[in-house]
Amino acid sequence: MDALRALFAQERAALAPECAGVFGRQGLFIGCDAEFAEQMVTPMLGRRVDLHLQGAGRLIGDAVCAPDELPFADDSFRLIVLHHAFECLAAPEALREELVRVLEPGGVALIVGFARFGAWRPWLAWQMRGQTAPPQPASAGAWRRALARGGVDVYAERRIGAQRLSVAGAELRLPPALRSSWLLLARKRSTNALLRTHPVALRPRVARAHLASGTQRASA
Repeated sequence: MDALRALFAQERAALAPECAGVFGRQGLFIGCDAEFAEQMVTPMLGRRVDLHLQGAGRLIGDAVCAPDELPFADDSFRLIVLHHAFECLAAPEALREELVRVLEPGGVALIVGFARFGAWRPWLAWQMRGQTAPPQPASAGAWRRALARGGVDVYAERRIGAQRLSVAGAELRLPPALRSSWLLLARKRSTNALLRTHPVALRPRVARAHLASGTQRASA
C-alpha cells in the first residue's frame, strides 16, 4: 500500500497546478475516497462540491446520490475532477455521461485512471469486494474516444508514476506507457451564437472617387 500512497501523492501533485488555474463559479470533485478532495486547493473557484464513493453504488459528501444520477443541472461546473472513482464501478459509462452533462461549455475535466499494470490491483480488488464484475480499468484512449463523442476534447495526456524500476540491482528507465496511471486534460466544446455556420455572400467592393483637399461636391 505504500507504493499506492506514493502514487496518489504524485497524482495530487500533477493535478494541483491544473486545479489552481481554473477560474469559475463552481467545481465538482469525485474521488475514490474523501482524503483526495480535502487536499486539493482551488483558489479561483467560487464553490466546490466534493463527493466520494461509498461502496459500489453511492456517492456521498456534499450530496448523496447514485453515480448515474448526479443531482445537478446541465452545464453546472467549470471544473470537474474524477480521481479513480469510475474504476470501482461495474458500469462506469453512466457516470461518464453524467459528467459530460454537468460540465459547462468551455469547462475543464481532469480524469485520472490506472494504467493496465501496477501496484493498484490489490487495492482495486478490495474496493470492489462483493461485486460480481471484476476490476476492469479503462485505458486513457478509451476515455479519450468516449469523451470526444460527448463533445469533450482531450487537449493533453500525461503519465504519472515512477520513472525508474530496479531489477536485479540495476535501474531501468520506464517508458511513459508503462507508468502507473494516466491523467487526461479535456475541455467541453463551446457554442458561439455569433459564429455563422454557413458562408455569407459579400457585396463587391465599389471604388469611390476621392476629392482633392479643399474642394466641395456640387449639389444637384
